[in-house]
Amino acid sequence: MPLITPAMHRAPSQPPTSSPAAGSSSTATLGPQPLPPLPTIPLTPETLGKIKEPVKRIASEEDVEKWKQSTSYSTYLLFIQRVAEACVGKSARLPLSPSPSSTATSPFEKLIQLLHELNSWTDNIEPQAKPQRFGNLAFRGWGQRLSDRIDRLHEELLPERLHAFVPELKGYLGDAWGSFTRIDYGSGHELAFFAWVGFLYRLGFFTEVGKGEEEGETIADEAVEERIGLEIFPLYLLVVWRLQDRYGLEPAGSHGVWGLDDFQFLPYVLGAAQLRTQSSLRPSQIVPLSSHPSILNGQLGSKRDPERLISAPLTLPTSLLVEGGERVVVPNLYLTSLLRIQVLKRGPFHEHSPLLHDIATTVPNWVKVYGGMVKMYCAECLGKKVVVQHFPFGGTGYVWEDRPIVVNAGVALEVGGAGGGGGRGMALGGTRGNMGSMGIPTARVTTTLGGGIGGLPGSMCPERIPGRGGEGRRDGALGHALGLGPRVGRGGGLGTMPATRASGVQTSAVPPLRTRAPAASPSSAQATSSDGGKVDDEGKQDS
Repeated sequence: MPLITPAMHRAPSQPPTSSPAAGSSSTATLGPQPLPPLPTIPLTPETLGKIKEPVKRIASEEDVEKWKQSTSYSTYLLFIQRVAEACVGKSARLPLSPSPSSTATSPFEKLIQLLHELNSWTDNIEPQAKPQRFGNLAFRGWGQRLSDRIDRLHEELLPERLHAFVPELKGYLGDAWGSFTRIDYGSGHELAFFAWVGFLYRLGFFTEVGKGEEEGETIADEAVEERIGLEIFPLYLLVVWRLQDRYGLEPAGSHGVWGLDDFQFLPYVLGAAQLRTQSSLRPSQIVPLSSHPSILNGQLGSKRDPERLISAPLTLPTSLLVEGGERVVVPNLYLTSLLRIQVLKRGPFHEHSPLLHDIATTVPNWVKVYGGMVKMYCAECLGKKVVVQHFPFGGTGYVWEDRPIVVNAGVALEVGGAGGGGGRGMALGGTRGNMGSMGIPTARVTTTLGGGIGGLPGSMCPERIPGRGGEGRRDGALGHALGLGPRVGRGGGLGTMPATRASGVQTSAVPPLRTRAPAASPSSAQATSSDGGKVDDEGKQDS
C-alpha cells in the first residue's frame, strides 16, 4: 500500500529571525489528512471457524517480500497511519491508575486497567540480587506470570462475543513486552503490541455492539484512534520503560550508535505527527530543548522516572521557539523520547545518537520528519527479517498469504560496500551504506533526481538537501536516512558500489523508491540483501 501523503500546506509567512532553523521550508505544516477506513473482522460463523493460534511464518528474505505484499502488512500500516493522523496537533496524556474500588465499564477503561495491572507486576517482582551478565533473570518470572494469566486478562478485557478470539489475540499480547528467553526488548515487541491493539480495533472492541460485525464493513473512528495514540500507547511506553529499567533489558539487535533508538521506534512516528501543525519548534531546536537546563534540572529536577517524562506538562523556553508561531503541543512523544535518552545516556548527543542528531540538524520541518520516519519504519522494522521473523500469523487478524511474489524487472538495488573506510551506517543508507554489526550492507532501492517517491509528489524529494556546511549537498547523510533526498547508484564513492541489475520486487512496502535499472549484462552481479540485524557472540538476534 503506498504511503498516503497529500501535498504540503504552507503556514503564513513568519517575520525575519536569526534562528538557524529559519527558512522558507522551515514553515511547512500539515494538518490531519483523510485516509481510507480499515476493514473490520466480521463476527460470522465462517470467521469463527478460522480462529487458530498464531505461528511464525517468516523464515527467509522471500517470506519477507510475501509479507510486504500481503493484506496483513497493508492493514497494519494503514492502522499506524490512521493513528498518527489522529494525533496531529494534539497532546499526549497518561491515563491515571483506576482506584481499587472502581469497576471499569468502558472498553478503554478496561484496557487501561489491564495495562496498569501489568505495570504493578514490575513493582511486585523484585530483581535478583546476584550479578548477571545480560539482564536480570527476574524478568522471566514476570513473563511466566503473564503466561499464566494471559487467558484471564483477555476474558476480563473482552466482551463475551469476542472470547473466541483469545487463542489468536494472546499471541500478540504475549510478545509485546520483550523476549523472556534473551531478556531483551526491541521494535519487534513494539510491533506486536500495536498489532494487538489494531486487532482489537478491527474486531469492534472499542465500538458499540453490532458495528463492523458483517462481512465487508469498514471502521474509521478518529476519536478511538486518537485515544489509542495519545493515551494507550503512552501508557504502554510507561510499562515497557519501567521493565527496561528495573530488569536491565538488553536492546534487541541494536544497530549501536547508528540506530534510531535502542528500544523504540513508534514514539518518533507519532511524536512527529503531533508536531506537524506548527513551525514554532523546528526540528533543529528539539535536541537543544531536550537538554535545556530549565527542563532537565528545573522542571524535571531529580524526578526523571518514565511516568514523569511522559506526563510532565513542560513549559518550553521561548529562546528556542520562533516568535509568532503556532502553539507547540506538550507532552509530545518525540520530545519525551529525547528526554529519556538525555536521562539515560552520557556524553555529547551527536556521539551517542547521531541519527537523531542528523534528523534535527538537516530536516527543515516536521512534515518531512514524519514522512521520513514512516519510510524508515517500513524499511528498518517492517522490512527487516530479523524483526518480522518473530511476527506470528493466525487465521483471522493477521493472515499469512503464501502466494507468488509479484516481480517487477525494472527495479534497481543499490548495495553499500562492506566496511568501506569504517563508514557510518545510516538507517536508510548514507554515503557509506547501512552497515549492520556484522559489517554487511543492506540492499536498498534508489530513485532518480527529483522524481516522485512511492506516490509522493516530486516536491517531497528536493534537489538539494541542507548540509552541515551551510551549503546544500546532494548526499547529506540525513536526507538519505529519511529517504528525503535523491540517491542514485554511483561508483567510486567511499563504501558504495554502483547500482546493479537485480531481481527487484514490486512490494507494498512504503514507499517503494524506484528507478529504471540499466540493461543487464551477462556478467552483471546479482545484488543481494542482508537482514542487517545484530547477532552477538551469544547468538542473540532482533525481535
